[in-house]
Amino acid sequence: MAAHDVGAVVPVKRLGYALGRLSGVLDRSGRRVLQSAMLGDVLAALAGSARLGEIVVVTSDPRARAVAESVGARTVPDHDPPQGINAAVAMGIAALDSRSALVVVSDLPLITAADVDHLVGAAQDREAAVLARSGDGTGTNAMLLTPPSALVPELGPDSLARHLAQASAVGVPAEVVYHPGIGLDVDTPGDLAELVRREPDGATGRALARLGLTQATPGAAG
Repeated sequence: MAAHDVGAVVPVKRLGYALGRLSGVLDRSGRRVLQSAMLGDVLAALAGSARLGEIVVVTSDPRARAVAESVGARTVPDHDPPQGINAAVAMGIAALDSRSALVVVSDLPLITAADVDHLVGAAQDREAAVLARSGDGTGTNAMLLTPPSALVPELGPDSLARHLAQASAVGVPAEVVYHPGIGLDVDTPGDLAELVRREPDGATGRALARLGLTQATPGAAG
């Protein structure tokens, strides 16, 4: 498949209202800082891919819109009131004009442009789905759909099994892949502790330092 035949969709909740399971570790302001930084790193990786075309961010958050526009992404307003991540993804897919859609969640602080290139390179000229699993093997942290309507998004807990079942039911060939940079999505204190342990660069690394969450901080995120 030719370069730029793949567009990306990134759904983003209102900053500070996501990452609720980190409320015992970070207050709303801290969660806002972390979420904004992770979004920045996800969008930087997408923008850094030479093989990806348009990037669409679905959000109603002004700060998230600003982060998206800073890398040339197009923003689409989320439902008001929000209807969840899958409704947001569906809106983003509908806004794309591409042969394939790469759906990426916004809390993947270790994703790189090389990870994106590898996923885009897996795009097929036939109907197919490539599912990038989470580190624990239960979630779908990114998915490449050809055409964009190949599967209905079912992101959330245990989404990998749901996507595979759906693909089987509708006869869409599905491949599960794993990339370390895509495998860590930050939802829980344990995820945050693992992120701190890996000492990320970029906006997320700076945010962790700002929040006092570094390997040098005793008990950080633990």
